[in-house]
Amino acid sequence: MTIPEKTVALVGRTNVGKSTIFNKLTERNSALVSNSAGTTRDKRSGTVLWRGEKFTLTDTAGLDVESVEEIDLKSVEHAKIAADEAEIILFVVDGKDGLLPQDKEYSKMVKMKNKKLVLVINKVDNNKILSQLGEFEKLGIDKTYAVSAKTGADLGDLLDYIYDELELKGTTPDEREMTKEEKNAQYDKKIRIAILGKPNVGKSSLINKIVGEEKVIVSPIPHTTRESQDLTIEYEDYELTFIDTAGLIKKRKIANKIQEQSLDQSLHSLKRADLALLVIDADKEITTQDKNIAGLILDENKSLMFIVNKWDLVKAKDTHSDKVYTEFLHRSFPYLTWAPIIFTSALTGFKIERLIKEVLEINDSQNKKINEQELAEFKRYIIRKQSPRKTKGTKPPFIHIIRQIDVKPQTFEILADTADNLHFSYRRFITNQLREKFDLWGCGIKLVLTEINPKKKHQT
Repeated sequence: MTIPEKTVALVGRTNVGKSTIFNKLTERNSALVSNSAGTTRDKRSGTVLWRGEKFTLTDTAGLDVESVEEIDLKSVEHAKIAADEAEIILFVVDGKDGLLPQDKEYSKMVKMKNKKLVLVINKVDNNKILSQLGEFEKLGIDKTYAVSAKTGADLGDLLDYIYDELELKGTTPDEREMTKEEKNAQYDKKIRIAILGKPNVGKSSLINKIVGEEKVIVSPIPHTTRESQDLTIEYEDYELTFIDTAGLIKKRKIANKIQEQSLDQSLHSLKRADLALLVIDADKEITTQDKNIAGLILDENKSLMFIVNKWDLVKAKDTHSDKVYTEFLHRSFPYLTWAPIIFTSALTGFKIERLIKEVLEINDSQNKKINEQELAEFKRYIIRKQSPRKTKGTKPPFIHIIRQIDVKPQTFEILADTADNLHFSYRRFITNQLREKFDLWGCGIKLVLTEINPKKKHQT
């Protein structure tokens, strides 16, 4: 597997449109866009595909060097690190605002990096603005592109320059040369993991410890992470993409548009993940909010693992403390007793290695293929153990066939007479038995009910 190593960084003051450029070039809305300065706090990376080749683009926080807030100081530090790691720096300014003193100050800083430097004048949406760009020559940056991230104008020319400067031709393998089996094997080794939980339970600290470097800003201030992030690492022969998300708050407590976007983005991150890590603060009580997040994960049929973080803060622990807490967690989440529980400390790194191993085990299980003969025997076994229960009427459903139709999540089709009359509790019985019989612990399971006559489908 290949992760693009050629890197380009977007750097500049706040609110010049770096996130809009990032979204446009990576062709996804992973960075929040707002008129409020300082929306982007962390540095984030995405893959840009141009002329059949790939490179990594890093979006950074605005260079607000005058702020004394700890979180803003860290943001500036991360922007500097991104500039150090990049082969090309795109120094972004705002064509509508014109040349500001901060632009001059920040341009001096990026020039000191001794990297290939490009001045990107953004928000050039009309000829009037285009005619007023001469003042930016004072920055002394030879290579300049006037673009509009909003409309996409002239971004192609910028990408052509990057393509040539990075010498990208031939760096990306042609996926069409891969066989279907090779593509499937590669897909099985790629795992997208969403890290979910209430604000301030230690999600960012956890992902930093997993990745082994502070790529996500950690702060004691709730809602520090406003945007969902993808951080990819290679572990053994797996490609693990961890999606750090903003803390999920109750809808009635959403105070502004940014928080609303953060919530929507976190839910989108869950949808595109293969596995969810629900982070629980070991030092705090389980709340309705924790249960609501678990419900969202269940609704999406996602594989799940509980991460009990800050285990080091629990006082008076003994050899039975983890067992006692597990029983407490099962009472709090009675329908999630199938989800593994890992007790961790993002601060000390306690059981982080075990967490990753468990992720790999769940991934192998959620890719497991089960043949028709095994499922035919399984069908006979569950019917002998418990006859199908009906929702209404006098005739119980008759199950003809159970077959596997997909993985990630494990998806099974149940062909039955009066399939929509199959009681919810019996469907839950089937999923529990599937986990036990085929060792699918931690796996999300989706049932598709197909009525034999007339033929129609119902999903659960």
